[in-house]
Amino acid sequence: LVFFILNLFIWGQKSSGAVPFSTMFALLVLWFGISVPLVFLGSYFGFRRDPISLPVRTNQIPRQIPAQPWYMKPTVMCAVGGILPFGAVFTELFFIMSSLWQHQFYHLF
Repeated sequence: LVFFILNLFIWGQKSSGAVPFSTMFALLVLWFGISVPLVFLGSYFGFRRDPISLPVRTNQIPRQIPAQPWYMKPTVMCAVGGILPFGAVFTELFFIMSSLWQHQFYHLF
């Protein structure tokens, strides 16, 4: 939907970069002709199947959960889960921006 609306603006500017209407119509036909029927077919066969039977019987006596080590605490997990992606993105952006500002070529490999 967003792509179609943005493409309308490109059509309005009479740009040659706009996607032709026939291609947009072909994508719409592929979506409603293939993807949507497969969703309904999959749900039909999925609801007809027998429910999954568990291979083992669960014990009625609850077991005690052992204490977690310090690195499995939620605060440590949140910190590590935020620092690692931030560090990776920061390092890449540092090299890209410094190469742009210093008029050098940046290549990843």
